[in-house]
Amino acid sequence: MAVDNVVTQSSVGLDGNSYTTSVSNDSLTNEDFLTLMLEEMKMQDPTKPMDSAALMDSQLQMSTIQANQDMSSAMKSLQNSYASSALSTAANMIGHIVEDGSIGDDGLVKSYKVTTVENQDGEIYLKTQQLVGVEDGLKDSTTDSIARYDDTGLIYNSDNTATDYRVSLDTSGRFNYNEDGSIMLLDVDGNVITDAAVTDKYLYAGSAIVYADEVTTMPLNSILEIE
Repeated sequence: MAVDNVVTQSSVGLDGNSYTTSVSNDSLTNEDFLTLMLEEMKMQDPTKPMDSAALMDSQLQMSTIQANQDMSSAMKSLQNSYASSALSTAANMIGHIVEDGSIGDDGLVKSYKVTTVENQDGEIYLKTQQLVGVEDGLKDSTTDSIARYDDTGLIYNSDNTATDYRVSLDTSGRFNYNEDGSIMLLDVDGNVITDAAVTDKYLYAGSAIVYADEVTTMPLNSILEIE
């Protein structure tokens, strides 16, 4: 008897008649096949023995399909477990500075600050902002507040009106300093101010890293260095 996608199973009812039913082998287990084979061996016509080889072949095919399905499920479970673990690991990188080896126009390696991480179809990506420079802070000691200055160094009052003073900046936009350590201030003519009333008014208030507004997305596996 050949077994394909459907196998038959015979039984005897309460009325003494024999009944044959069909069962999809997609739902049968290896144990079901063994039971079916033994039952058919008991009920076979001795003059027409069943084709046990075909039955065993179908059992082997079903076992192979089941093994493939089990392997597929295991691989999917492993992939999900890896993605969850990778996402948890990547979350620890938030706030850190990373590099992927890309080079900027200045010939230096680009650095990025990680802001968020996300899982996209099993792949982990970092959302980052590039470090574009460092900005020095200027404090007005008479008002104990931060004094604003523009990219030319022109200093502004708290009411956003321009002063007659300018802080001297180097090519990277950082403060220049006098020999005594005070911030180098310039007058409207570009001369260095030495008047203590002015030099003591404007003090260094620390520095802050400046980040690009643009968000850069990079895959986790592209990261070469973490600080």
